[in-house]
Amino acid sequence: MRKAASVLALLLAVCIGFAGCSSGSYKDGVYHAEFEDYDSQGWKEYVDVEVSDNTVTVLTFDGVNADGEKKSEDEDYRASMEPVKGTYPAKFYTDIVNQYLETGNLDDVATVAGATLSTDHFRALMLALEDSMKSGDTTPVVVAYEQ
Repeated sequence: MRKAASVLALLLAVCIGFAGCSSGSYKDGVYHAEFEDYDSQGWKEYVDVEVSDNTVTVLTFDGVNADGEKKSEDEDYRASMEPVKGTYPAKFYTDIVNQYLETGNLDDVATVAGATLSTDHFRALMLALEDSMKSGDTTPVVVAYEQ
């Protein structure tokens, strides 16, 4: 009985040790991913992620135009989008980010109504950063744009 308990304790210790090295563990750092090209409306979406203690603590998702202006701050874009789609960049970017931060799981990020393409872009950018966050490589990641 003692031998079985010792073996069980050893197996438990090994499992716990491997859990800390699992493929889901992230290295502390600041990471950036962006699309290679601007979309048909002149925006390039990006994410900035800060990881601390294996957890994403800061996450920014937005788009910029060639002049470096943020899509979330473009009032003309909001005025044209909100009445038609019921949402606008500052709102849907926040909704997408909050979904991810609540669970820390990309699979739990539901498509935001009126922002399907941006939700898909968020997933693509975060997936592109996955290896970097696991390895600790903070080199910016550039993702080919596909619409």
